[in-house]
Amino acid sequence: MSWLLILFIVAVVISPLMWLKQTPHAKRMTELRSLATSLSIQVSLHRRPDARDEETALGSVCYRLPWLDRDCDQDWVLHRFSQRGWESDCAGWRWTLHQADPLWDSLLVKVIPRMPSGVSAVIANRAGIGVIWDERGDAQALQIIGENLQALRDKAKEICH
Repeated sequence: MSWLLILFIVAVVISPLMWLKQTPHAKRMTELRSLATSLSIQVSLHRRPDARDEETALGSVCYRLPWLDRDCDQDWVLHRFSQRGWESDCAGWRWTLHQADPLWDSLLVKVIPRMPSGVSAVIANRAGIGVIWDERGDAQALQIIGENLQALRDKAKEICH
């Protein structure tokens, strides 16, 4: 009987500690987002890439590199999320909101196929250049995203000056 009492007391003490333990999925997200931060990539919640003005739900995750030049004022979205928008030079991808300056086209045609399959949009706005990503990949996928975002940000330096 005393062993049962001791076992019960130990279970009561340990039980709240188990709630603090991260799930494997939460641990993976923490590691991915920490790696993103080390690559100077900002992670934030974002609206769907094809959202209408009245749709304000933040249901997507955006991995973004901020502009180095504050004067780089871009405002375009290239997505493969839905049929909303108009055709682009990238097969299966559509413009929404605005179309990027044609100076972006040659690089976008190269970068888009290299993106991990979980990337559903490339977004350029006053905050920077980013992607909407489902976060189903690993650190290697994030490295590829980082390299592609860096190439896009380098192109912005050329376009914005």
